[in-house]
Amino acid sequence: VVAVLGLVGIVAIVALNKSDNSGIQAITEADALRAALRYAQARARADGYTWGISLSGSSYQRVQGNPSVANVVLPGQTAATRTLPAGVSLSGDTLILFDWRGRPVTAHITSVGGASVAATANQTITVTESSTAQTVSITAYTGLIP
Repeated sequence: VVAVLGLVGIVAIVALNKSDNSGIQAITEADALRAALRYAQARARADGYTWGISLSGSSYQRVQGNPSVANVVLPGQTAATRTLPAGVSLSGDTLILFDWRGRPVTAHITSVGGASVAATANQTITVTESSTAQTVSITAYTGLIP
């Protein structure tokens, strides 16, 4: 009985160590991107200018329309830009901007009291690692980031 339990324990340990961890970075980076988008949205609500995230294939950075603000870092980072780990990429919309209402807009607001046209379609970014893809979406008009 003890030998059988020991053998079952060894098989369980081996099975856990061989579990597939692919896609974990895509999930983690999608969550970090959502946090950065929510941060930009909150800053836009508090500032009156547009704030947002500009994306490329392997990184994203915080952008804003307020000319008097500089050196604002992303949450949990030491800079305004986040470079993705090797093997993780971004695709989809390349610029997400929010106005003082927290809704997605199509262009920067660079003056106090300025306005921009609301985005009329949902915006989508896909975070991919090997065969795993995570979708980050921003709902038109409301700015909901589920």
